[in-house]
Amino acid sequence: MIKFFFDRSKKERKTEPLSIGRQTELDKKLVLSLSKSRVPTFGQLKYLPKYLCRSEKCVLAGLFFVLIASTVFFAARFFLTRMEQVPASGGEYVEGLVGAPQYVNPILAQTNDVDMDLSHLIFSGLFKYNEKLELVPDLAEKFEVSEDKKVYTIFLRENLSWHDDEKLTASDVTFTASLIKDPLFKSPLYSGFRGVAVEKIDDKTIKFTLNEAYAPFLGMLTFGILPEHLWYNIPAQSANLAEYNIKPVGSGPFEFKSLTKDKSGSIKIYTLVRNENFYGQKPHLEKLIFKFYPDYESALAALQNKNIEGVSFLPEEMESTLQSKKLTKYFLSLPQYTAIFFDQKNNEFLKDDAVRKALAISIPKNKIIEEALGGKGEAIDGPIFPGYVGYSSEIKKNVFDQALAAETLEKAGFKLAEGETVRKKGDKVLKIVLTTVDRPEYARAGEIVKTSWEVIGVQVELQMIPATRIQREIIRSRTYEALMLGTIVGFDSDPFPFWHSSQVEDPGLNLSLYANRNADKLLEEARQTDNAEERAKKYLEFQNILADNLPAIFLYSPRYIYVVSTDVRGVDVLRINVPSDRFAGISDWYKKTKRQWK
Repeated sequence: MIKFFFDRSKKERKTEPLSIGRQTELDKKLVLSLSKSRVPTFGQLKYLPKYLCRSEKCVLAGLFFVLIASTVFFAARFFLTRMEQVPASGGEYVEGLVGAPQYVNPILAQTNDVDMDLSHLIFSGLFKYNEKLELVPDLAEKFEVSEDKKVYTIFLRENLSWHDDEKLTASDVTFTASLIKDPLFKSPLYSGFRGVAVEKIDDKTIKFTLNEAYAPFLGMLTFGILPEHLWYNIPAQSANLAEYNIKPVGSGPFEFKSLTKDKSGSIKIYTLVRNENFYGQKPHLEKLIFKFYPDYESALAALQNKNIEGVSFLPEEMESTLQSKKLTKYFLSLPQYTAIFFDQKNNEFLKDDAVRKALAISIPKNKIIEEALGGKGEAIDGPIFPGYVGYSSEIKKNVFDQALAAETLEKAGFKLAEGETVRKKGDKVLKIVLTTVDRPEYARAGEIVKTSWEVIGVQVELQMIPATRIQREIIRSRTYEALMLGTIVGFDSDPFPFWHSSQVEDPGLNLSLYANRNADKLLEEARQTDNAEERAKKYLEFQNILADNLPAIFLYSPRYIYVVSTDVRGVDVLRINVPSDRFAGISDWYKKTKRQWK
């Protein structure tokens, strides 16, 4: 009975549910009861939507969205203005080269652009040219020059090492110099170091002593250093057969990793990786891959198919076919001239001054520049360029005049019989073999020269030799009559290596086998003075002698086009001494980026 009463009392005390109207009225009172001096609690604010009409809810939602968006915007702006995008480590660059590696060896590579490119990346010299063409220390830390300019003392950096982790010391420098000075090694650098004594003072110090002062000598110390511990037992006579010419060990920013050959044994791919122990600025790129092609057409096709990311160097006539926004074109100035060098001992007609004169003035240089170079080049009359010590626009010139050329041959006894197209002297036909490299630029230039000489009655055979064979088969043996070839002058205007009589034999670079006592004397005296005005006078006199003797016909100086994918950034190059100098700033190239605080 008591339990029944208790249960009934509980039921009677239960609260009756509020009506919707009554609940809304209470919610409004709750909101209105908020103190104006206090921030509402979440428990209070959750009733706000019930108090707002539809339009008020939309306005509130919009304001809330603007608040969030503004917060995100200003936060992003804060971070973006206080952070910057910088190069990050990683990535690879793939470049196509025309030709193939033969001697990836810094003291043998000078006559092959592919070898020079690879050697530049793998080896280091005592000095180097940076991307601004400034001569700066590389392996060297500092240097001293004696008052008489004959003794150069070089001090090496601390903690230098080879790619195989062996220490690099002064012994490696003196050893490399001894190979250059050994005539059996046949280094193209041989002539420049004759008469230079090289001495190791201690593990970090080397002394170079010259017989005579030579103002630009430091620029000669950019040659790559070879590791003595690997080359010591290789005889000079068989050095060109050494495996280290293809699988080198150096001290540069990149080291050899691997190579791939095709079925015929030709190298098709050459891979370098970053030297993690490099003493200088470590490259951002992790890997460089080079692919080799027989001609520029193949390399260009690979670039367009994205099998490679760059080509060096692209012929002018092919430049217009590349219109992709994904490629950057760099137009590079290079101290190189293209000339026709006469080897008079291989053709008796070329010994005749009148013949050489007629050949020189019959060539339309401007036509060659327009048709072979696409207008991107300059006609030249001598071996020294504008801006270099010794350049003068006043040197003697052989002006284009085909009528005068034909008249000159006629007066020299080379007669053109009626109905004939080729001149004869007695019963001998005036015939010349013109040899050049099998590349588009030279092929077109060669055709223009051939046609021009035929116009004045000369029978011409145009001989095209692949770039991979011309050094070995033609230049070294001096088996040509007239050789059209590009010559890279390099860091200094000194013509000695190319025109002094001591350089006529291989590995010398006097391709005309030119010998003139007065010219020799001027060249010898010019390289002994550091007075630029005095050097300029002697070089001007030398160039006028050269113009009178005509051992060669100077044609033009080209500009080169270097094409690189826009994915590769940090490339900053306009002027170079040699093609491999395009890699002078390779440590700054990058493909990946990251953000960091400013």
